Amino acid sequence: MTASAKPRKLTRREALKIGGGALLGGSALLGAAVTGCGGGGDDGAGQTGQADRTTVRFMTAQTLEKHRSLEPLIAEFMEIHPGIRIEHIKVPWDQAHSKYLTAILGGAPPDVMTIPSWWVTEFRAMGALEDLGPWVRDWPHLQGYSEQVKRLTRATMAFDGDQVFGLPTEVAVRSMFYRTEWLDEHGLAPAETREEWRALLERITDPSRQRYGYALRGARGGFWSWWAIAQEFAGSNAWFDEDHRCIINSPDHVAGLSYWNDLYQDGLAPPDSLNWGFNELVQGFWSGLCGTMEQDPEVVRTCLEHGLDEDRLAITVMPAGPRARVALSDGGYTSMSSASPNKDEAWTFLGWLMAPEQRLRYCRDVNMIPPFASAMEDPAFGQGLYRSFVEMVTDPAILQNWYPNYLPEMGEFLEVRVTEEQQKMLLKRQSPRETLDRLADFMTRAQKKYVDRYGPDTPRPPA
Repeated sequence: MTASAKPRKLTRREALKIGGGALLGGSALLGAAVTGCGGGGDDGAGQTGQADRTTVRFMTAQTLEKHRSLEPLIAEFMEIHPGIRIEHIKVPWDQAHSKYLTAILGGAPPDVMTIPSWWVTEFRAMGALEDLGPWVRDWPHLQGYSEQVKRLTRATMAFDGDQVFGLPTEVAVRSMFYRTEWLDEHGLAPAETREEWRALLERITDPSRQRYGYALRGARGGFWSWWAIAQEFAGSNAWFDEDHRCIINSPDHVAGLSYWNDLYQDGLAPPDSLNWGFNELVQGFWSGLCGTMEQDPEVVRTCLEHGLDEDRLAITVMPAGPRARVALSDGGYTSMSSASPNKDEAWTFLGWLMAPEQRLRYCRDVNMIPPFASAMEDPAFGQGLYRSFVEMVTDPAILQNWYPNYLPEMGEFLEVRVTEEQQKMLLKRQSPRETLDRLADFMTRAQKKYVDRYGPDTPRPPA
């Protein structure tokens, strides 16, 4: 693949497979569901009719808080660079994958886009991402990322030799949230192990009072809840054996998924959490329906805005499983479209937005961990309710999660296959073993396709 590769037109059948059937509306679907900053006749900075300005279309798929935090940065950039107008296209996260694909396949991709790690190789395989190498060679910040972030960029294939297909936006990692008044009622403390956590959930669950121990995410994104537990039971972050067979259906992984499934089957999570995504599970916690959840640091702000404070909220490192304590850390990226007609202007914006000063301001505002080593030392990220998140990515005793994001099929795996299979399990239509067997079979086929094309020297989890 070269930096100049154009987006490959997929067949309708391929597009539906990748997008989980969500592309039927074509480009009209995108236009009906996204909102732009400075739409209508406004140029986004309170001026109109400046034909000499170059418009850079910036598509983001994030939470409302993150979208809100980008607005002053965009306004500041346009004030500094009066010749460039930024059109901010905000896509709801739950619909983001299909809408990005609609834009790319429809021939109207944004100039700059934020994407999660598991879309990088998928979009690269389509020829949709520009190699930033020619621009970052003169960018003074490329060597400033923390060691953990450098590992993530290599695993994601965002950094691939001298090629760069996206710059790190932030580091996401999960900790365990507790409603401390519920713990105090029973004389409990935050759990150190999964065994203790299960016992804690049993104590605080009381359906007669509409109280449940755990805010379970049974719909899209549930993988990021149970996958950490599966690795805790397995004591490994590996996905494949030496023969390139996927091993996520090992007996230990099955035991971990069974542990998570039992939380739902035994009534420790609300019955309708089968259909919960991100918004529902967070609301289930701050509203007082659920007593615990695992989430990223950005959710701290949401909890505080809904009446919780340091006296009613505790956040700790994740409980340890039988064989490991696992940090489910990952990173988001900001990339340039290979089809952008304004690549130099797009880089001017991208390089400014991803520089350490802007990253630190943004991450402070949304309570995410910044990607630069110097910024991670900022006191705002190492104390109070945020301390555990930094511990999760810096403690050498914690097993760091790793994904085979070099596989283009990783997007389909996470966006479509996992949700389908985990919901069958939660509905008792198949066992945890059958669930992981189906997922492992999909990943074995994806790995074989990669090995057949590129050879057996595939990326491996870092030691």
